[in-house]
Amino acid sequence: MGLPGARGPVGHKGNPGAKGEKGTRGFRGEPGLKGDMGSIGHPGMLGQKGEMGPKGEPGEPGHRGPIGRPGKRGKQGQKGDTGSPGRMGPRGPAGPAGPPGAPGLPGSGHLMVGPKGEKGSPGPPGRCYCNAPQTLNNPPYEEPLLGANYPKVPVIFVVNNQEELDRLNIENALAFRKDQRALYFKDTVGWLPILLTPFQSVEQLADQHGYCGDGIVQTGEECDDGNKVVTDGCINCKHAYCGDGYRQEGHEECDGKDFGFQTCKTYLPGSYGELRCTSYCYIDSTECRYFT
Repeated sequence: MGLPGARGPVGHKGNPGAKGEKGTRGFRGEPGLKGDMGSIGHPGMLGQKGEMGPKGEPGEPGHRGPIGRPGKRGKQGQKGDTGSPGRMGPRGPAGPAGPPGAPGLPGSGHLMVGPKGEKGSPGPPGRCYCNAPQTLNNPPYEEPLLGANYPKVPVIFVVNNQEELDRLNIENALAFRKDQRALYFKDTVGWLPILLTPFQSVEQLADQHGYCGDGIVQTGEECDDGNKVVTDGCINCKHAYCGDGYRQEGHEECDGKDFGFQTCKTYLPGSYGELRCTSYCYIDSTECRYFT
């Protein structure tokens, strides 16, 4: 037998054969080595909000915190209407009589003229002592019938003013001042007034009106409580009101400059400054400051 010949040229590709049947699954190979960790991916889209879960149990209460500073005082409301006065209480028992006081100054009075009496019988003819000196030791009158020896007033002088009154050097005399319509008596210390108020005419009766402070409401008076207390509801016979300058006890915290002895230190302990009074008579403490 001879040697094989040389390989011939490649022939044309033949047609594909029919697909064979699927073979059986092979055995699973061994797991490979773990690869390196990849880079972090991009964040995904935000998902929808889930439903609220059930409410948890309440926790234990914490410790109480420190007390804060007091806040600013709020605006005060308008002052309400004054209530109607209450009924007068029963009259209390009279107190013990006090010791007599020292004699006061001569009081002023009014000349009250009574009704004119009947005309008396004519008296004996009088005497004239025109040439006798008019002094205290030799008065121009007869001695009294009852035997008493009182000094007599020789004459009543009429002067226009104080200057003319001072020029009269006669002792034990009376003088009437026209400018004051008052009667004066010459004593050892000088001229002293007898009537401090002018004379009234005969036809005019004495003034029967009262005065502010007598406890009786007169014409022109809103009230009259009979005292000089300026913290109650009646001041100088006028009803107290916000703005009269006097703090009404129980109704006003202040009035003008009257704070009832209140200051920032007593109104807000630990503060300093000046209090103010609002137009509604309430204390404004916004100017009070605390030490820090």
